[in-house]
Amino acid sequence: MHQGESVQAEDQDVRSAYDSAHAQLLAGQFAQARRTATEALTADGPGARLYLVLGQAHAAEDDDDHDDRAEAAYQEGLKAFPDDLDLLAAYAELCLRSDYMDRPARHRRGPELDARLRELAPGSPQALRMEQISAGKAVKGPRPPSPLRTQTHDARLVLAAVGDPVSAAAQARAHAQSRPDDNRLATVAETLTALARPGRAPLRWMVRFPQHTLLIRAALCVVVLLAVPALHWNSWVRMAVVVTVVPTALLQALLRRARHRAGTRPSVAHAEPVGVPDFPVLPPVPAASSRETAVAVLALATVTAALVGSGIWGYEQYAAYPRYTFAAPDRVQGYERLEDTSLQQFLEGVVSEDMGGSDATTFTYVYGKKENEHLSVITVFGTVGDFHEMTPDALGSIQDGLRSGLTTTGLAAGKVWSADPGRLGGSLRCLSYDAIDNQRLTACTWGDKGSFGTVVSPDSGAGHEAAADLTRAVREAVLHQGTPADSV
Repeated sequence: MHQGESVQAEDQDVRSAYDSAHAQLLAGQFAQARRTATEALTADGPGARLYLVLGQAHAAEDDDDHDDRAEAAYQEGLKAFPDDLDLLAAYAELCLRSDYMDRPARHRRGPELDARLRELAPGSPQALRMEQISAGKAVKGPRPPSPLRTQTHDARLVLAAVGDPVSAAAQARAHAQSRPDDNRLATVAETLTALARPGRAPLRWMVRFPQHTLLIRAALCVVVLLAVPALHWNSWVRMAVVVTVVPTALLQALLRRARHRAGTRPSVAHAEPVGVPDFPVLPPVPAASSRETAVAVLALATVTAALVGSGIWGYEQYAAYPRYTFAAPDRVQGYERLEDTSLQQFLEGVVSEDMGGSDATTFTYVYGKKENEHLSVITVFGTVGDFHEMTPDALGSIQDGLRSGLTTTGLAAGKVWSADPGRLGGSLRCLSYDAIDNQRLTACTWGDKGSFGTVVSPDSGAGHEAAADLTRAVREAVLHQGTPADSV
């Protein structure tokens, strides 16, 4: 063979290897494209097209480590072919699209390569493409499908064609053994083998029906988000939407491990063909359809609307409070209202001073009745306004302040207990006191989002519930959201 014929044969081998690697790249078989290009470079020597497809197959993985290997491939190619326009354009695009913070040196090389490309071939398609990228414009043209899309597309195709998952996995393995050089077949074989294991029927269903899965996940998120304000659940329950991500995370992990096993499998030099007549031909992976895009947009919009609506609804519930007016009846459980007593004037001054500077409105009333020539007195004082942050702990702090104030008058605090707040809701806590003259008093304090107040009464000896009953009666008699009653 003459030298010219030998060179032509080598060039033909390089072109054939490039065509194979490029077809694998477009089919999403990135690992196989890299293997084909690397083997050809080792066997036939440097080739600009082989370095190009090797770098593109690394860059298509969209991974930092693969980007580093893509850069190395482009640099090796440009050492041997410094003026190759496609290599310059591919390397420039990798650099221009890199993150300046993560790879500042690589990013700075982009304009240099772009300038070199314009110098060699101004107005060329490669130079025009770089102009678009430099200007931040989207570059038209088909992009190879991602490894994940290719993997799920192939698994879905085989499962739909064969039906039984165990048979599908067996046929995929047999077909892959007959084509040991096809990384796409190896990937689908590993994927179906993993999906065919017991207990993984839900994951297989998710692979076969991805749009249904997305809509179900969105519906579950909407139900949880709207149930929180509708059923008055704790706002932390919204975090339960994370549970809807768990099946997808498990499936993603399974698919990732299957791709890794396929990419790291040992090479087989020769394999006897295995006939698998029912196994479907794996066609090129189609781009996302308008229906897929519409379903994804609908799911995202629905969940976003539910999240915003749930937040607004929940905040309105949190910030809402009952608007009370107050008007004391003339009589409460046999006690007559007393006017302009020194005790009432004293309490009005204390309560007004404590609530000074706020928008709340205070009230103070004194009731009394004679028992065995002794005047028994109950006092009620409090305030109405916006207390939407009222909690049992906040009520405890208010009562602690009251206890400190009363103990300075010579009262000794005794037992503390909680009671049913009654129909107005909120919280109710009571304290017993021993006076110097051996008289016992009870101070019950209520608190809700629209009011808080205290009823101080003498201990009747009828037990804790009697003091709570009196407080509930006085509270419901003084506070009104409608027309106040004249007496209770």
